[in-house]
Amino acid sequence: MNKKGLSDFLEAYNFIEDISGKNIVNIIKTTEIIRHVYDELFSKYGISEPKFRVLLILSIEEDGMALCDIGKRMLVTRANMTGLVDRMVKEGLVEKKVNPEDKRSIKAYLTPKGIDLFESVKDKHIEFSEKMTRSLSEEEKKQLSHLLQKLQRGIVDSFE
Repeated sequence: MNKKGLSDFLEAYNFIEDISGKNIVNIIKTTEIIRHVYDELFSKYGISEPKFRVLLILSIEEDGMALCDIGKRMLVTRANMTGLVDRMVKEGLVEKKVNPEDKRSIKAYLTPKGIDLFESVKDKHIEFSEKMTRSLSEEEKKQLSHLLQKLQRGIVDSFE
């Protein structure tokens, strides 16, 4: 989708009048626009947004992380998580080992190649994030983060 396509997308669903519905649609539209922008960034490094998220999560966990725990953080099924990590193992980005604390589970760890890839993408990710939010003041960014977290908690509390 080119810049014109993104602009056209901004106009989608403007007919919705209910403010709750309008807010949810705007969040979904924003997510799709962000995904599109990130797809362009990540494709330059030969990865997808989900692979980047695994790299990000594992970069924080030096002792690795159980696949089921990665899946919970990413809100994906066990089968999807296993498939994603298996592809990353084939690419040499991640390795899997039996969890020493629970022999029934598998932990994922970043390989040196995975660490190098994450380090090379990390600064660009930050740069893209800053560029995407530059239309907001620092106070607005904090307020948006607070409101989104409040909405997330409300949704979880209402539907869990």
